[in-house]
Amino acid sequence: MIHSLSGKLIVKKSAFAVVEANGIGFKVFISPKTFKALPKINSRLRVFCSFHVKQDGAELFGFLKEDELEFFEMLNSITGVGPRTALKITGIADIDKLLTAVNQQRADLLIKTSGIGKKTANRIILELSDRIKSKKDEELISLMESDGDIEDALKGLGYRQREILEALKKIPSKLTKTEERLKTALKFLGKR
Repeated sequence: MIHSLSGKLIVKKSAFAVVEANGIGFKVFISPKTFKALPKINSRLRVFCSFHVKQDGAELFGFLKEDELEFFEMLNSITGVGPRTALKITGIADIDKLLTAVNQQRADLLIKTSGIGKKTANRIILELSDRIKSKKDEELISLMESDGDIEDALKGLGYRQREILEALKKIPSKLTKTEERLKTALKFLGKR
């Protein structure tokens, strides 16, 4: 029904933003990842939206990239995965990583990357693996495995999960060796 919304950002909170278009303020639920990427208040922006009607009203879920919206809608089509869970999954990791984990039927990586349970991860893989194609599967699987090792090492050093995930997001994708990626994560954590 509503594919995108363009207007002025008038409110931004960690769970939602309000976009004013033609004098109407639309409350759009967003992920923390989207929140961090939002422009300043009173800036113009475009969000790709998914409209959901529920028993007590209607909700808009928004994304800054169209591929995030597409993946959200695929996730939301799965039995037992509602829009809130789909938003949580799309908001935690890069879409390429999530798609690769599904395409390679790697529930372990999907669980670790997105924070969902084993049953939900297996259901997502079962229902989506035939519907998605990823071009850089081997490379991304290697990076995800490397990031898993880095995450374990950083936990062993006493860093918190939130700090670790933030540091992993800051590592440039051109760095492919685990040692280089770990050093970059430690540099980022050392600056905090």
